Amino acid sequence: MSILSLIPVFFATALVAPAAWSLARVHRRSRGPRETTCPEAGQLATIEMDARHAVAMHALGETHRRVKSCSLWPQRQDCARACLRFSPGTAQNGRPAPHESIRFFF
Repeated sequence: MSILSLIPVFFATALVAPAAWSLARVHRRSRGPRETTCPEAGQLATIEMDARHAVAMHALGETHRRVKSCSLWPQRQDCARACLRFSPGTAQNGRPAPHESIRFFF
């Protein structure tokens, strides 16, 4: 194999690697359970985000997120998912939350 045949492989890797790194970072930050305050119920809730959906939306340039499961379900299954609208580290009233909040840095 000559050096000239490796040039396209190098360029393809240089183009794909940053996108793959970005998508992997979104997946890592979107998976796993996390505690947040439910703005509707005013209670602590453990939610799990849909990581595959977050990666697909990030690849399309969107920041839409989806809750996969919540500890307050099934009683509040039809909630508005307002917990997704709050920024990390803030409670509903704008003060710092007493626990780790949802973290997304798209």
